[in-house]
Amino acid sequence: MASDAADGLAVPLFEATVARLERLTAISSPSGDLAGLDRMADALGTELGARGFEVSIERPDGRLPLLHARRGECPAPLLLAGHLDTVLPARAPQRVGDHLLATGAIDMKGGFATLLGALDLLAARGAEPPPLALVAVPDEEVGGEISRRAIAEQGARARALWVLEPGEARAAGETLVIGRRGMLSWTLEARGRAAHSGLAYWEGRSALAAAAEWAVAATALSEPGRGPTVNAARLVAGDAGFVDALAANADLLRSGRQVNVVPDAAAVEGEIRFLARADAERVDRSLAAAAAAIAARRGVGLDYRSFGEIPAVEPTAAGRATARTAVEAARARGWRLELEEERGGISFPNFLPDPAALPVLDGLGPVGGGMHTRGEWVDLASLARRIVLLADLLEREARRAPGEAGASA
Repeated sequence: MASDAADGLAVPLFEATVARLERLTAISSPSGDLAGLDRMADALGTELGARGFEVSIERPDGRLPLLHARRGECPAPLLLAGHLDTVLPARAPQRVGDHLLATGAIDMKGGFATLLGALDLLAARGAEPPPLALVAVPDEEVGGEISRRAIAEQGARARALWVLEPGEARAAGETLVIGRRGMLSWTLEARGRAAHSGLAYWEGRSALAAAAEWAVAATALSEPGRGPTVNAARLVAGDAGFVDALAANADLLRSGRQVNVVPDAAAVEGEIRFLARADAERVDRSLAAAAAAIAARRGVGLDYRSFGEIPAVEPTAAGRATARTAVEAARARGWRLELEEERGGISFPNFLPDPAALPVLDGLGPVGGGMHTRGEWVDLASLARRIVLLADLLEREARRAPGEAGASA
């Protein structure tokens, strides 16, 4: 049985947690599904209310539910973060051995189940958690403004941020996340000169060729290891009427029509991912310089623009200290944790007003696989381990003197 893998977790408590996760994952709550998100918020709110939380549900945009929950009095609580939405609509959960196949099993209803199980385990020990605040957002999977604003506002009042997103499986164990890359979005707009490709080819100025050359140069700026990466995600080109009204002209694709025109319009979209802001600024300048050079050589207009910077999350001394405590707690329970210092995906810590100002412990949820697919699954042995780990960490935080709290988490 999966619970046997976690020292200190009784089988009935673990089985109750798995059943709870099955119920949560059976709720279909894809991003934008108001009815499903409401059901998920209500279900989670009921579970939290039964464990002593004061729960409220707001609708910042007038539609989608944003869940807030608090337990204990403290002006600067430990902030827990998670999201109600999934990428796909739910299908019926299915238990196969030590795996639970379910929509959101790890991303990230498994994280909520971990928290609820940890609170139940603390209660079984006769222990109390520290003062907690939890925010559960409805639009994380689409990078929504509700998520960004909620974390920025709540993070400004918290003493630390713990994130219920999943860890990852490694050959020797599992991971916690203490750092994440930042992101800078960009676009390139190209305008050339249309011409008949058979009668006046050399009179044309191909926006497509210029944009493609620039995209190749852009991705070549990517550096392995801890260096920045540049991803050219989309390139659309053709005559200006096609590019400027793509949705209305999609029938031209694969039709063979208008391929006898030198394309006079193109658009490229993508992003820079980075650990150091100086790297982002350096690559940003290089992309602008490449646009100017290619435009001059090819006789086209290339308009490069970057926007929407999301800062990187760099591991702090306080965050490392809590992470080391977690590593030791796992070792004491007979399993191994490793630390991820540069996970590439954007998540809640990136939305803090200043990610360097607040200790962060991320990836507290269980591991599994198939995220964002119909094959998503959670490792139930990992769920058991994570319940015990989170309970151990919360109990430790509750024992610390108030003056020490900000330095630990």
